[in-house]
Amino acid sequence: MAIVTLTRQSGSLGDEIGMLIARRLGYTFFDKHEIERRIIAKGLPKEEFIKYDERKPTFLARYAKNRDRYLNFLSSVVLEIAKEGNCVIIGRGAFLFLRDVPNHIALRFVAPFEERIKHMMELKNIETEKAAQLLLEKSDKRKVAFYKSCFKYDLNSYDFIHASINTGMIHPDMVAEMVVAGINNNITPEIEEAGKQRVSELILAQEMANKLIFEHGLHIDELWVIVRDKTTESQVSMPQSSAPKQSLRANIPATRL
Repeated sequence: MAIVTLTRQSGSLGDEIGMLIARRLGYTFFDKHEIERRIIAKGLPKEEFIKYDERKPTFLARYAKNRDRYLNFLSSVVLEIAKEGNCVIIGRGAFLFLRDVPNHIALRFVAPFEERIKHMMELKNIETEKAAQLLLEKSDKRKVAFYKSCFKYDLNSYDFIHASINTGMIHPDMVAEMVVAGINNNITPEIEEAGKQRVSELILAQEMANKLIFEHGLHIDELWVIVRDKTTESQVSMPQSSAPKQSLRANIPATRL
């Protein structure tokens, strides 16, 4: 029926609420461990996954092809999960890959810092508030850097987020009930069908990007592939070292891919 993506501050009970939502809807819950398993199963070495997954890349890694490989694998896994439908996906920028899918719901969970410290101490068995505070600050900086580096997205903004919920003000059970009711009352069969169509288009666009970059080995700084109504549009920025920066557009029938 719907695809639910969650972003959350560490210690805001996002994972716990995500599991509640999935359980009440009868959806599959995809946490970081399942996403990691799928990406590595596709062929990305674990050491590369660890280097980029929700963390700030080093200066050199930021410009390496390996980062593009990581994002390619990540996008493929998110889209495959979305195609399966009826799912709740935690983190990893999933809401950005799916931002224009009609039956996609993007939620963000936040909480007061004091509440987050308390939850982190309980979750990680941390003895002092200072240690929990340092852990949260490090986590916050790492996530902000990850989104900025990999998606050019400001994690402090609310672009492409349908709702942000302060879990320090509302009990997790109530949050889950609100989300479940909203999905059941608003995601119609027509919206679900439109969502399936859009996910299929995004998968086709991903496949075309894979062919251009990985199979044909094109040296491209940035590539956008947009698929609408069985037609593919490509916008390419070539590296400055080989040619002046430019954009190329082409409409290619999807049946030729």
